[in-house]
Amino acid sequence: IRTHAIKNLKELEKLSRLLTPRLQPNVFLILQGELGVGKTTLTQLIAKNLGIKEKITSPTFNILQRYQIKNDYYLNHFDFFRLSVDDNLDIFQELTVDNLNIIE
Repeated sequence: IRTHAIKNLKELEKLSRLLTPRLQPNVFLILQGELGVGKTTLTQLIAKNLGIKEKITSPTFNILQRYQIKNDYYLNHFDFFRLSVDDNLDIFQELTVDNLNIIE
């Protein structure tokens, strides 16, 4: 596990450019932080770097937003903030296979 403190948007953009080439199918990027620190902004920047043109929004209320990267390859953007350890996540397991997964 690596942690890094980001001080501004310019540093966040730089981090997104460093991360994007390393984000491959079956990778899970887990973002942790308080509300409003930039987790969704980082996901937006990564999506932009991947060529996704859609508007990237926080999946807070619907838990998952999916964005097509190419044919059968998707960016899954999860927000598990409202879930508990007792919640069954099996429904999402199949969606994560062979896709890029970012979890807040």
